[in-house]
Amino acid sequence: MAAHGQLFIERDEEIPSQTIGDYYILSRNRFNRWMKDLTDLENGLGIRDPLHLIGLMATRPATRTIAEQILINEMVARVWTILLMARDRYQRVDRIRPVAHNVFLGHLSIRHKALSVVLADDRLSQTDLIAIDKTRKATERWTDLLCCPLMGQYDLWQYAFHEETARELLNDRAHQNPLDYRSRAWVLILSGMRHSFQEKDGLSSVVQDDDRRLARLMLNSFPEDCSEMTFWMGSRVREARRT
Repeated sequence: MAAHGQLFIERDEEIPSQTIGDYYILSRNRFNRWMKDLTDLENGLGIRDPLHLIGLMATRPATRTIAEQILINEMVARVWTILLMARDRYQRVDRIRPVAHNVFLGHLSIRHKALSVVLADDRLSQTDLIAIDKTRKATERWTDLLCCPLMGQYDLWQYAFHEETARELLNDRAHQNPLDYRSRAWVLILSGMRHSFQEKDGLSSVVQDDDRRLARLMLNSFPEDCSEMTFWMGSRVREARRT
């Protein structure tokens, strides 16, 4: 999404009202699920809803897996929020901003809740805490790196994790040409992200149905038949759009 942000922002077709409504409803449902589980964990209870236990690893504390899930999903949601805000500003309208900003504030509150539960949960080992903090730092740094050009172009610095860092990352590019999606720089960025978020013996967070539906909603908002998307859209991304 970050690689093709301009393609999304300048797309002529209007985002359907149903898509915006679905984004709000799915995000609200996920917020409620996370908040319920975090409140139980904060009170020393286990996760009580059997559906929320699907996919969680018994060998790792639930607090860690949910915290990792929230951090990773917030990275995706923040990129999406910046794209939605930039689209409104490019078109000089105020159509999507109220919903997008409201969902963004919800992500902020659930993130703060998750990190406070992590700090208070004595069931977490030092290894767990280090792993969670590593994921947090990686998501923050990569989000600011991916989105700093859009934040600079459309004055969206309030959506950076760390505005000063994001501005420095943009300044490092100031004397360079805009990155092309086929450029070596973008390929290196993708490789770096894959290194930071390795699948092997990595995250153990479950992917819930609302996570899948949100990802599909975002991906389907991009044109499918343009050469830019064809270049980057691997088989896994195509499958995610369909299923």
